[in-house]
Amino acid sequence: MIRILHHHLRRGGVTQVMLSTARILRDAGEDVEIWSGESGSLPMPEGVDEKVLPELVYRESYSEPDCDALTRKMIRAHADGDIWHIHNHSLGKNPVVTETVRRLAEAGLPLILQIHDFAEDGRPVNLKCLREELPDQTRCLYPTGAHVVYAVLQERDREVLISAGVPEDQVAVLPNPISIEMALRPPQPVPERVLYLTRAIRRKNVGEFLYWAKMFAGDLEFATSLVPENPKEKVIFDRWVAFAQSEGIPVQWGLGMSGKSFEEVVSECDVCITTSVGEGFGMSYLEPYAMQRPVVGRDLPAITAGFKKDGVRLDHLYSTLPVCAEDVDEEFWPRALDAVNCWRQNMGLSQNSSEENLKAAWVEDGKVDFGRLDETAQRQILSRISPGEMSVSSFLHSSAADVEENSATVSRVYNESASLSRLQDLYGKIQDVSVCEYADADRVRDAFTDLKNLSLLRI
Repeated sequence: MIRILHHHLRRGGVTQVMLSTARILRDAGEDVEIWSGESGSLPMPEGVDEKVLPELVYRESYSEPDCDALTRKMIRAHADGDIWHIHNHSLGKNPVVTETVRRLAEAGLPLILQIHDFAEDGRPVNLKCLREELPDQTRCLYPTGAHVVYAVLQERDREVLISAGVPEDQVAVLPNPISIEMALRPPQPVPERVLYLTRAIRRKNVGEFLYWAKMFAGDLEFATSLVPENPKEKVIFDRWVAFAQSEGIPVQWGLGMSGKSFEEVVSECDVCITTSVGEGFGMSYLEPYAMQRPVVGRDLPAITAGFKKDGVRLDHLYSTLPVCAEDVDEEFWPRALDAVNCWRQNMGLSQNSSEENLKAAWVEDGKVDFGRLDETAQRQILSRISPGEMSVSSFLHSSAADVEENSATVSRVYNESASLSRLQDLYGKIQDVSVCEYADADRVRDAFTDLKNLSLLRI
């Protein structure tokens, strides 16, 4: 039995991966269960049972009784030959789960720990939560042993874990499977709609999305597929909606929230865009090509390096969007410094930064990357842009041949058959129980503390 475990089954990337994994394994003849704290709206694959446990839901506080109860339930359910495939155990969304995983590793249960996102990478409040709720166990976030195997989404994260002390043969890259079977209309020869296939949360860099929408002044229609559900994210999002209206920037928000199917939303667009400043896997770079849609926008080289190595052509993307540093208000740098030093404290770093260090890391030739700025500074920059400064042809670099080639590559490299082989290799890495030790959690954290890689939208 393979038991796949996560905090919830809400619509989103992790849930999509879990359901795809369960279906792939079921089709290969494996017995599969999904354990979660909260059911979702997506249908469970036929033949896959779901078990809902309240101890798994998102929570900020630690509870010893709940941890005891969850540990007992998992150990009682376990039988020889079973594997626990646990998603995001160290993300800081529930310290009960983090501590339970430590106990299970100590008890010798075979574990696959799949990390989609690190708390250390752009989620400092989550890391602070773990440090405060599990003060005696924070250094035990990453158990190691022959019976514990890590799965990560790209090579950068593999190197982070290995450098922290996870044995090289106990951590593998496991790209997300991509399987889209849709009969979509071909894109228009002259594009009419650009779609950001995402939920418009903060790290998706909505301001930069509006930057491009204003640049085209209505010659292209810009749209997003989903809107935030998280109350804190929704406050930020609502400000962007109001700003776009006040600036006369035409945007269709949340096309997928109006009753349209995913297929309909994608079929009505001609190009997909991403302006995100932080991704776990980077589905936004691959999924559109699987649907015969080109991708434009911001490159995240640490995320896309593996895609490029696999043959996906993404050279037309930009890695920075330089804007004049003098165009931000005089309060920006003190405000940014306060945010950075708060981030450092939440990360458990003792020494504060300085405005001089910040400018040295962020300003080059009088320019600063638009994606580093906070929303206030981004709005100031956007207000200075004259509408219609770009032509459609100067923005859309992918030819039909490029789209066709990328589509074929994505279908070949990330299909379900390839995913099954990777899963089988991953499970095959689990060996007999050995002494449980721990990787150096501070080294994991330190891998994400370079100011040059920091954006205010992620802290």
